[in-house]
Amino acid sequence: MGLNYKYLLYFQKKDLWDVLEGLGDYCNRVGDKDTIIRFPDRDLVLPLMPSWGEKDVIPYDQPEIDFALSMNFEEDPAILDYLRDRDGDQFDRSPPEDGKVKTYSIGFIYLTVFTDLSQHYGFRKPNDLVLFAFDTTGTHMSFLFADSTSIRKTFINLLVRYKGLIGIFDWENDYGELFWFKGRHMNVHLSSNYLLPEEIESELERGW
Repeated sequence: MGLNYKYLLYFQKKDLWDVLEGLGDYCNRVGDKDTIIRFPDRDLVLPLMPSWGEKDVIPYDQPEIDFALSMNFEEDPAILDYLRDRDGDQFDRSPPEDGKVKTYSIGFIYLTVFTDLSQHYGFRKPNDLVLFAFDTTGTHMSFLFADSTSIRKTFINLLVRYKGLIGIFDWENDYGELFWFKGRHMNVHLSSNYLLPEEIESELERGW
């Protein structure tokens, strides 16, 4: 069984619409169908492909919503190495025409949005956060997630843009790497990937 590293981004539940809508700015359309998230007073139409087995119309409060994404990231050495290994002779390294940093599409990245953390196995009490868990396809992409500064930067941009509270990198171990907390860059090991803000603050104070 291969490695399965993840990025775990926590946002306030009230910002679910905005985060879902804004995620489309970082993704390529896959397929020709939209996904509809049905909120109480309106529908959010997303150019994002639901993961296999997911419906095209999804209630906003469904405890888990699954997507299969093709996300765009700026070029860095880890992404170039990944694409060369993946595509071989088919890899196109031509420079962008406008002279800007070239971006590449990485996919599939599997996203699970946990809209009700009280239903998640890792949490001990209800709260007002939602969790966006960005998952890999296995060992090769897990190493890419771990090594790419561009991918880390993109997920931090998401947190900044939508006032995310927590960013954790899941090394598939007994601890989480806290890289973002309440507007600050961090580099701290936590006792778990699934801690609420007050629990993180307690561990930071204790120097876990």
